[in-house]
Amino acid sequence: MTTGPIPNSTAPTGNSILLDRTRPFPERVAAAARAWDEGGRSPAALVDDRAYFALRCWQLAAPERGEQLGAPTAAFLGQAYDAFGGSTGWGLTLRQRAVCACHGDTWRLENIEICLGCLRYLCYQLDGPCCEGAEIVG
Repeated sequence: MTTGPIPNSTAPTGNSILLDRTRPFPERVAAAARAWDEGGRSPAALVDDRAYFALRCWQLAAPERGEQLGAPTAAFLGQAYDAFGGSTGWGLTLRQRAVCACHGDTWRLENIEICLGCLRYLCYQLDGPCCEGAEIVG
């Protein structure tokens, strides 16, 4: 796991389908789950890095949105969580540091949010949406 700050670049790393900013995030998740399922459920089709952080935050916010995830998406999320190290991996991830795009401050991931539109890390000091159609989770 990374111990230093995670740069808030314009080109985050992780699953390329989830990083495709031209589609709404739920469509990206569905496409990534389909690709994983149709590709034989290969671990190579799972997510990592910033894409996993966005995916996990989106998943955790689903009840707030009144959403229930379908079986293929839930299976994809479960495998991604396991491959990422389960609760231990998630805990280690939350202790990593990232630079917020709004003020350039460095925060632990447990104290930062992410925009599902542009996948930029954002701190609580953001005064409004960071991009058109933004959903902020974290």
